[in-house]
Amino acid sequence: MTVGPLGRCCGPIKQSNPHRSKHWWIRLGTNDSDTSLKGSANLAAALDNIGDDVNHEYYWDQGHATNTDSGDFITWVAKVTGYKK
Repeated sequence: MTVGPLGRCCGPIKQSNPHRSKHWWIRLGTNDSDTSLKGSANLAAALDNIGDDVNHEYYWDQGHATNTDSGDFITWVAKVTGYKK
């Protein structure tokens, strides 16, 4: 088995699936004890390498399931979907 950027469980992302999402919003708190910071960084890099739009950031000194920029998320969704009021 080849060990790719996502480790043994997922393998490398070598090609794009035409049915996948092409826009990704990834957020984690730097004090998250449930999700690997390295895993999210590797996922973001792998998706970026196949040409997807990736918006990946960390919430400094925050834990799991933190959401401090919900307004930015709504703006991002509007941008990637083309929604306008």
